[in-house]
Amino acid sequence: MTGGSWTQMSEISFPMKDLTRRKFQTGLTLLGLTLCTAATLFLVIFGNSLGFEIASIAVGGKLTSGFSNLFSRFILVVSLLNIFAGALVTSFLVYVTMSERVRDIGVMKAAGCLSGSIFGYFITELSILVFLSCIAGTIFGILTYFFCINLLNVLGFTFPQALSLWTILCIFLVLVFVSHIFGALPIMKAAKVKPAEALSPLYSLGTTLELGRTVPSKLGFTFKVAYRSLVRRKSATRQAIICLSVVLTLTTLTIAGGLIANQTTTNYVERAIGRDIVLVGHPNLTGRYVNLLSQFFETKELDSINYLDPDFLISEFLVHRLSNISGVRKVDPRLVLDAPVLEMPGIIPDPNDPLQHIIIGDSRSDEALILGVEPEEVVNEWLIMGRIFGKADTKSTIIGDSLALEMFDNPENQSIKVFGEIFDIVGVCLDPLNNGKVVYMPLNALSTAVGQPGYNLLFLKIDPSERLQVLAEIENELSEKNLELVELNEILGKHVNFLNHLWSFVMFLPLFSLAAATLCLLSYLMLSIAGQQREFGIMRALGAKPRSIMKIIFTQALLITLISGAIGISVGLLITFVFLIPEPVISQSTLVSVAGWLLLTLSLLCLSSLYPAMKAIKKSVVGAIYSV
Repeated sequence: MTGGSWTQMSEISFPMKDLTRRKFQTGLTLLGLTLCTAATLFLVIFGNSLGFEIASIAVGGKLTSGFSNLFSRFILVVSLLNIFAGALVTSFLVYVTMSERVRDIGVMKAAGCLSGSIFGYFITELSILVFLSCIAGTIFGILTYFFCINLLNVLGFTFPQALSLWTILCIFLVLVFVSHIFGALPIMKAAKVKPAEALSPLYSLGTTLELGRTVPSKLGFTFKVAYRSLVRRKSATRQAIICLSVVLTLTTLTIAGGLIANQTTTNYVERAIGRDIVLVGHPNLTGRYVNLLSQFFETKELDSINYLDPDFLISEFLVHRLSNISGVRKVDPRLVLDAPVLEMPGIIPDPNDPLQHIIIGDSRSDEALILGVEPEEVVNEWLIMGRIFGKADTKSTIIGDSLALEMFDNPENQSIKVFGEIFDIVGVCLDPLNNGKVVYMPLNALSTAVGQPGYNLLFLKIDPSERLQVLAEIENELSEKNLELVELNEILGKHVNFLNHLWSFVMFLPLFSLAAATLCLLSYLMLSIAGQQREFGIMRALGAKPRSIMKIIFTQALLITLISGAIGISVGLLITFVFLIPEPVISQSTLVSVAGWLLLTLSLLCLSSLYPAMKAIKKSVVGAIYSV
């Protein structure tokens, strides 16, 4: 074997042996970065398959642009936090490792090794850990993705199993690069330690003799000892708090954001479709309407249809008869058809010069579903940016969110051209119908524009307590006509289930975050216990019970967790309410669920400290006193 080959082999084999010799700390570091990689990769490729990418809005025909934007924003924030958390977890765990190996560095320097050689040796170890973790995390993330997509298909929602190799490679390289940058920082710090300090049994990386402010005696001996330990290890404590705060921010974001976003998006859909709504119309037209609603969660090919077919018309007499049925709360007659629509540019004042004006928009066109409605009889209660038109609005429209985002620059300051006439846009609604490509306008204006009076669909809001009786009476009225009734609650249920499944899969992420936080806390406590082992041995020799030692360690974990939790939970909730979810809908049960999950997370973190505590008290008194 040549000298060069032997040297190259040694550069890899020695770090590998060193890592395998320290199995516990190596395992923690590998697991921490693996979890962060898997969570980030799963979220991004899962979102891409469902049609909401980080850098774009709705593709693939599923979800409206408004809903897709909400999901995309969530994916972007959580993915960035995952990458940042992964880098911090790596940096902290490497710091803990270097704290335990300061004496090794002292021996290497005493033997003549330069700081650059020492840095290169530990960077090699870091590279091995990072690449192994990112590869394992990538595999685990892809497997989790396939599991979720297959489960969605089993549940009746059709999604292709398509992976973007460029996306996977990009995430892999970003995590490798960021982890190397953050992981190298504690290695650089440790490599600069002087040989005399490194070889001293009393020296510990980042430890100070300052005890900070005096702790009141009323807080008890246990709290005083725990507080003193945290203050003496300022550097490690600070890094642990920062790392746990970021991970708990991520956990809060996924728990609170996921639960609140689930309820909010479900509420948006219920308001748009309506609950306890019965659709009356010709079977061809009612089937068409249901298929247009289904575009929200599955892409369907639709045949052309003549909406103005005389067979589709509903008479005024029938509308009157149905409105007189006991249990029918509201009657909403509509004229529905599809047509091309054209964007009309708008003129607004120049913000830099009030005396000048600028033109916004272009002349883009698209196909949309046009619905003529009686403004005061509408059964829907959409989430609207702007306002709903009233009875006096004869030339006003409300457009769907997909149409607004894909065709207009500033919808409320522009107009839309339909059937050769120009209408003002007074609002934008979140509506799953036709995947958000809809235009609502006054019924009289639409009838005049197309020269077709009357209605072709009828929406009835019924009393759920009299459902069976009302349905029987409606069917009796329709028995001799070529019309049918369709309850929209079933299709509404499919929309709600679809959203629930999406957010349920997102709720996998808190498990990854909790595991990463537990690893950080365990590593910190192991470092802290190693520095206090002799003190604990002396305390036990003087009569302290093992229970007292466990209380001290648990108190340390409790203080770290509470401080990190206060920061992480506050920041997570702030991001959720201010940035992620517009007009959030929060019920009392959701607040209780969020609080319960967050308390459970903090409790599990604290309970994880019992493992190193039990491991510490198992050591004999003599072994603890003479530990080095």
